[in-house]
Amino acid sequence: MYQNYTTMETALTLQLDFTIPNDHEARLISRFVDSIPSEMLLEETSHTGRPASHPAMMLKMCLFAYSRSTFSGRKIQQMNEESIPMKWLTGDSSVCYKTINNFRSSEHDSNLIKYSFLLFTNLLSDNGLIQKDALYIDGTKLQTDANIYSFTWKKAIDRYEENLNKKVAHLYEELVQLNVDIALKLLTLYFLDIGK
Repeated sequence: MYQNYTTMETALTLQLDFTIPNDHEARLISRFVDSIPSEMLLEETSHTGRPASHPAMMLKMCLFAYSRSTFSGRKIQQMNEESIPMKWLTGDSSVCYKTINNFRSSEHDSNLIKYSFLLFTNLLSDNGLIQKDALYIDGTKLQTDANIYSFTWKKAIDRYEENLNKKVAHLYEELVQLNVDIALKLLTLYFLDIGK
């Protein structure tokens, strides 16, 4: 069972200062997450107790925070309290950092975030927000003895797109998941120190 969650687009807003420009990246993130099929997004939850936060809202929070290089659960919570685009994405819901960390550390949701990262990269490329060239220029390796064989060319990328997607997933592990793991480890150490 999940809490009810609707975006600000479908609700009558009383606070008009929560509007964001039509071309803001938060709107793109919202449309992207809303396009994910519910059978992929949702998992079976308990039917007793307090309803869980909706995975769509949590995924939107994480993607927006990661786009701002924010990986700590507490900083994401603070961003949700202070940032108008984040408030718009969450429908001005209050979310505790423990809820954010529990969402990111569960196996289903961690895989969902990783898969979304891959799809989101393709979506940005399709909408012209990042150049398709950027997907292969970042893979260029220049050596001191640079020649035409040390470059990664676009034709090779077209041929090996599946390998490129694996590299993007690996890049996610390097850039995003590593920072998330560090933030969660620091949180665990903090609570272990308090318990002593």
